[in-house]
Amino acid sequence: MQKIFTLMKKVVWQCYALTSILLVVVLVWGLSGRLGGGGHAFRLLNFYAIIPGTLFIFGGFLGFKDARWKWVYPILFGILMRLVVLQFARLQVGMPLFGFIFAFSGMLIGVIARIILQKMSVKWQSKTKKTVIIFATISCAIILVHAVHALTLDRIIEYREVTFSSPNLPAELHGYKIAFITDAHGMPSPRLQEVVDELNRREIDLLLLGGDFYHAHGDPWRSMSILSQTITTDGIFGVEGNHDRHAILFEAKRENGIVPLSNSGVLLRDGFFLAGVEDMWNRNPCIATATEGASHGDFVLLLSHNPDISMQQDTTNIDLILSGHTHGGQVTFFGIWAPYFTFWDTITSYGQRFTSGWAVSRDGAAVFVSNGMGEYLPRVWARPQVVLITLTQ
Repeated sequence: MQKIFTLMKKVVWQCYALTSILLVVVLVWGLSGRLGGGGHAFRLLNFYAIIPGTLFIFGGFLGFKDARWKWVYPILFGILMRLVVLQFARLQVGMPLFGFIFAFSGMLIGVIARIILQKMSVKWQSKTKKTVIIFATISCAIILVHAVHALTLDRIIEYREVTFSSPNLPAELHGYKIAFITDAHGMPSPRLQEVVDELNRREIDLLLLGGDFYHAHGDPWRSMSILSQTITTDGIFGVEGNHDRHAILFEAKRENGIVPLSNSGVLLRDGFFLAGVEDMWNRNPCIATATEGASHGDFVLLLSHNPDISMQQDTTNIDLILSGHTHGGQVTFFGIWAPYFTFWDTITSYGQRFTSGWAVSRDGAAVFVSNGMGEYLPRVWARPQVVLITLTQ
């Protein structure tokens, strides 16, 4: 058992070293702006910055000899990285407080744990250390599972098939097939072409684009040129995303026969109205303006890059809203919980509500939020996806 304790001590401090290396790598990645760096990299720093505090707690429980100075370094390092995050990610005032609290709580718990362990009998010390080791083992297993998922399935596009039923859908449109693509974020041309080829094999009626389709160096023409090759019955329509320069994107769409929707709508078929709004972060979306051409009783489908609009504007006349933007939570716990959405509201103001899949608006309208198609890093238990929707009565 003593050998296990010695090994665990070595592993914990190796984790400190690994964490330091990861922090530097992510920081360089963010500054380079490559492979989706920048915002995503600095958001990842938020999680890495608290790892030293977490490991420090384990260190306290395992009871290092002469640990006075070993307590100090991970705490200072954690605080330092929170300040780095604040500087480069321009997080709102008050955010560093969380880092300080976490780091010092790690120190406090470690100190208390050592005092308690010293007061315990040898028997209870042994039981406590066994419990900590079991907990650490389970934690490592969970991390390993997530790492494997991130390196395998999270690199493969999922074609997610869903069905949506509405009494407003005209009878002749029963079985109507819609493909929804969003958040490609500079996907390489060969990969985008593979998606188009797959959609053509599936014989869809309508292709909808949810925004964030800039290509390499901010050029959207290549993306729109490839996507325009998708064979549909009723055409291709799309809205802008928060990373798009809408004027350039819309020009690229028009040149490739794709119809941009900007607080506007179109009657696709008798009884089927399609609308799209501007991006919430960059312009002024207005659902009322986008849907003013719809008649009472029409089936109304709304495209909005950001799903938060469904909680802030009237959606009583909307049957279905399609959105992206949240990337499926980006980094999630078994695909169930997205930590970033719990502790920060910079992406969505509604916590886990619009992480992925089905949700409802403030007024009860159905909302489907796609994980997005981009293969940017990091994706942990948030598979990239193309959504295939079949409409039924």
